[in-house]
Amino acid sequence: MKLINNYTLTDTVRSAKTFRTPKNLILMILIFAGIFLIISMAESMPLMVVLMPSLLSWTIEQSQLLGENFTDAMIYEHLANMLTDPSLMFAMLLCTGFGTLTAIIYCRFAEGRKLRTMGFRGKDFVPQYLVGLVAGFAMFSLIVLLSWAMGGLSANGLQNAAAGGLIVMFIGYVVQGMSEEVIFRGYFMTTILRYHKPWVAVLINSIGFALVHGGNPGIDLFHNPLITILAMINLTLFGVTASLWMLRTGSIWGACAIHSIWNFVQGNFYGLPVSGTNSGDSVFSFGLVEGMGWANGGAFGIEASLATTIVLGVIIAALLFVPSPKKKEAPAEVQA
Repeated sequence: MKLINNYTLTDTVRSAKTFRTPKNLILMILIFAGIFLIISMAESMPLMVVLMPSLLSWTIEQSQLLGENFTDAMIYEHLANMLTDPSLMFAMLLCTGFGTLTAIIYCRFAEGRKLRTMGFRGKDFVPQYLVGLVAGFAMFSLIVLLSWAMGGLSANGLQNAAAGGLIVMFIGYVVQGMSEEVIFRGYFMTTILRYHKPWVAVLINSIGFALVHGGNPGIDLFHNPLITILAMINLTLFGVTASLWMLRTGSIWGACAIHSIWNFVQGNFYGLPVSGTNSGDSVFSFGLVEGMGWANGGAFGIEASLATTIVLGVIIAALLFVPSPKKKEAPAEVQA
């Protein structure tokens, strides 16, 4: 099954002389699960060090007030509320940079890989990133437009967002978007691609990407089955989109840009929840029309909407079937 017509990255991965990874797919997945656990700890520990004094103080206070009625579940709930505070969002986004570093260190020293096998192609990374920013902005804007046309969103006009705050959040999302792409596409997908077909690498890393977001606010199969199912489908479709973009271009930079601008535009441009979380100030404000969860994603946000399913489906079809522009061949030399 041919997914794309540019196998530059696939050839790079499979021709690498130093690339220590098992051929068994199940073992690859298990190793990734272990590395992802380490990555999660690396990303969360710095923030937990900052939050721990406040959490400990609250825990002592509440335990004294409630006595035996105070439970561990209350601690977890309070911590979750602390982590959704927009004032902490930038710190959380920066901490994801440890995920990028961990994935690169593992691939370089444990698997013995060169950075180019992770999609870090240096010669044209600036245009690749810029194209990704434009593409990501256009993708999400189409989703907002379609959801609004379906009656899922109400436009509330411009907001008084400070330019400085928006720039700070954009920087944070640049770090966060790159982290998830390096972990799932730069590491996990290319590891599978070493010995398995491209469609296997694309599908498995995309499903894994969706599953790790399964604990986000707004996802609840028992109380919000439709929203939960659409969210998981669309998260998988986003992973497929980023994977195909990276395989087609042979570079990770465009996928990183798409992911970063997607999240930034969603929260800080259109004022919508980002995978169930609030990003703070925004340029515009759009409200979620009650009772139209299928069109706006409900508590999870527009990523769990049918509009997102449609737009990502069309983009995936284009990445699969629209031919790449052919490069012009240099004229043959005149024979003497």
